[in-house]
Formats: sequence, C-alpha cells, structure tokens
Amino acid sequence: MVKKMVVESLLTQIIIIPLVASALTLLLGKRMGRHCGWIAFFGLLYATCILAIFGIELFRNPSKAYAWSFEWVPGVGLRFGLLADGLSLPFALTISLLSTLIAVYSISYMEHEHGSSVYFTLYTFYAIGMIGAVLSTNLIQFFFFFEIMLLPSWALINSWGTGARERIALKYFIFTHLGALSLLIGILATYSILGTLDLAEIPSMMQSRSPPSWILQAIVLTMLIGFFVKLAIFPVHTWLPDAHAEAPTPISALLSPAMIGIGGYAIARIILTYFRSTALYLSTSLSLLALVTMIYGGLMALAQDDIKRLLAYSSISQMGYLLFGLASFSAIGITGSMFHYVSHGTCKAILFMVSGVFMHQVGIRSISKLGGLAGKMPYTAISMMIGFLGIAGTPPLNGFQSEWMIFLGAFYYGFYINNIQRVLMAALAVIASILTVGYALWTIRRILFGPLPENLKTAKEAPLTMTVPLIVLAFVTFLLGIYPRIFTDMLLLVADKVAVVPR
Repeated sequence: MVKKMVVESLLTQIIIIPLVASALTLLLGKRMGRHCGWIAFFGLLYATCILAIFGIELFRNPSKAYAWSFEWVPGVGLRFGLLADGLSLPFALTISLLSTLIAVYSISYMEHEHGSSVYFTLYTFYAIGMIGAVLSTNLIQFFFFFEIMLLPSWALINSWGTGARERIALKYFIFTHLGALSLLIGILATYSILGTLDLAEIPSMMQSRSPPSWILQAIVLTMLIGFFVKLAIFPVHTWLPDAHAEAPTPISALLSPAMIGIGGYAIARIILTYFRSTALYLSTSLSLLALVTMIYGGLMALAQDDIKRLLAYSSISQMGYLLFGLASFSAIGITGSMFHYVSHGTCKAILFMVSGVFMHQVGIRSISKLGGLAGKMPYTAISMMIGFLGIAGTPPLNGFQSEWMIFLGAFYYGFYINNIQRVLMAALAVIASILTVGYALWTIRRILFGPLPENLKTAKEAPLTMTVPLIVLAFVTFLLGIYPRIFTDMLLLVADKVAVVPR
C-alpha cells in the first residue's frame, strides 16, 4: 500500500510541480526578470527526475507499468489517469528532458525580449500539455492535453515569433485545431459505438459489441487525419515550415523535436493497439504516404538557404521515417519508429538550438552568409555535427539505431507477406535516406568550414546557458547510440503486442 501511494504521488507530481512552477513564474516574473526562467527550469527538472526514476524501474523490469487515476466525470464513467509504461515513458522522459534543457537555453536567448514571466509561464504550460498527452489513459483526457499543447504554443509564436508572426501563428492554430477537431470526431464516435473512453476498456467493448468494420474504418480515418496534421505528413504539412521557422528558436526546438512526434505516439498507442485490423488494412497507404513525406521533406530541405526552414523541412522528412516504421507492422520496425522519436528529438533540438546560437551571436540565419565558424565556435560546431550526423543515421549515434530498425522492419513485413510492392517501398526508403545525408553534410560544409566572412571574425561561443544544453544533448545522443537498450528493451515488449510480424 505504501509503495502504491508513493507511485501515485510521484505520478501526480509530474504534472503538479511544473504547474506550480508556472504559477510562481508568473507571480515572481516582474521581480526576477528573465531569471524567472530558473523557476520553470527547476519545476521541469523535478518532473524529469521523477520520470527518470520510473525509467530506471522499467529498465530493470520492462514489462512493468505504473498507473494512477481518479473519478473525473463519474456520470459517464470518465476517469483522469496517468500511465508510465514501456511506450509512454520514453516519450515523456524525452519531452521533459528537452523542456528542461531548453528552459535554461531560453534564459539567455530571450534576454532582450519583453514579458519574460509570461513567456516562461506559457512555456511551462506547453511542456505540461505534451507530457500529459503521452501519459493519458483515456481519449478525452488525451484530447484535453492535445489542445493544451496548442494554445500556449500559438501564443508563444504570436507574441515572440519573427516575420509575419501573427499570420503564421493563425495559420498554425487553424491547421492544428482542425486536425484536433477531426480527432475529436473520432473520439466521440468511439464513445458512441463502444460506450467507453478508457483506453484499457476498449478491447473488451470491441469484443462484446462487435461494431461494423465500416464504422471502425471511419473512426480510424478521422483520428489519423488529426494525427497526420500533428505529424505534418504530406499533404497536410504546410503549416510546419512557417511555424517552425518563425517561432522563437527555443519554441522551434520544442515544436519539432517534441510536439509533432506525439502524433506518432498516438498512432502507436491508440490506432495500432486498439484498431489494429483496421490499421493493417490501410498499411500500404500509410507506407506510401510516409515514403512521399520522406522524399518531399528531404528535397525541400536541400533547396533552403534559411537554416531554420531547412530544419523545418527536415522534420517533415523525419516524421515520414517515423510513420514508415509504424506502417511496417513488425515488432522491430515499430520499435525503431518509437525510438526514432527519441533520436530525432535529441538531434533536432541540438540543431534548432545551434541555429539560435548563430542568430544570437552573429545575427544571421542565412546559410550562404555563414562559413568558417568551426574554429570560432568549437563547442557549437561539434554539437551541430553530432545533430546532423545523428539524423543522417550515422553510427554510433542514436539515429543510426532507430533508422536501421525502421528499414529492417519494413523489409521484414514485405517478405513476411510475400509482397514485392512493400519490399520495393522499403528499398526506396533506404535510398531516400541519401537526401538526409546530402542536406546534412552540405549544411555542415557551408556553415562550419571554408573561408570566414569578414563580418564573422569577431564571432565567439554563446553563453554557458546556451552551450551547456547543447553539450548535454550531444552526450545523450551519443550514449543512446552506444547503448539504445535504455529504451529499446521496453519498446520491444510493447511492439510485440501490436505487431503482425514478430521479432
């Protein structure tokens, strides 16, 4: 009983402590100025430490799960619950770690901006929305946190973005809210047909009520539209390049590495787990969409001169990888896909923060106007190379581990069902990864090497509050490449339960 009470207390603190930190940030912000960001940092650090404790326990016993719930709306049997298991924990810990480090980074990056207290309050709410979404145990609660992600991120872009920030923030809001409404339609239809919103109860209700296949297909399609918008899958991707390029860089470093991949988590948690047969029927279409997204995002990234737009299109391409792994319906492919969320998260956060370092230190984001900075900014340069080489799938970094599993899973499925079309798609996906290598190496070459422009001769490293988060994430990227079992053991057990093709 004592242990159960401790677990429940710790789970609730993951949400409550950052929420308290958010309120304190707003109350003390005027007195502390930009240093109120340290309150947000410590609140998120506390949540990260709790999640790390659960992570250690799950590493020791990957089949374990820790849950807490209470009656939320008893009249309709709705419970508010939090679940840390082999699927949700890697996502929640990645989000929390990134949010914690980027909070420190924001303190220096936002030093000349107005309204620090409001910024860090919204920032913390944004992090709470993402963490709450992946820990949710029922569909309405998931939607609740799904929308909490949207509101503060919209306000952050609208108030602290660059360029036509109000127009871009509105476009971002409209796209993602329409996607969320499509998800809500699917959720309400699920409740109407099955009589439950609790994820754990869906299998038994499916068995007892046996809804028609066309209804299940409609539910899956409406939910997938919502998740595809969040993932920025082609052709519902157009909001992402503008939003990620013009958002304040610390928010770009959360939008791309942490938020958009939650759509992939939702597909694994909801669609593959509870609507597997319907999703399997759509698997070829999902693979094709993923392949098109990979190629389109990679080609568009090659054409960019603005480093933040390049990284935005790169994120679109990387979400194609994630979806491709899920559509393989093999245990190894699904595991690779979910681990790709982690690897893309660490690498892309590094890269967006590096772009912010360039903007903060030399005021330039145009790749063609940069060059020769490796000697002037060695720590930033090393971090940038690790970030780019990671998303390019270079060993021994974590991106290599996630990508080979995704591709192997796709080949497994093609040969398992004896379908030459799926084997060819897997081969095309491997070939398409050359695009990632291309824009990664080309950008490294243009920014870090070659002649140093006259106006950059006084360039120097950013403050420690900006460089230390880069170094920490670079170390994590390397560590997870050397020892991916930290997450893959628990992810494999989850994937085994939903995969068609076993290990």
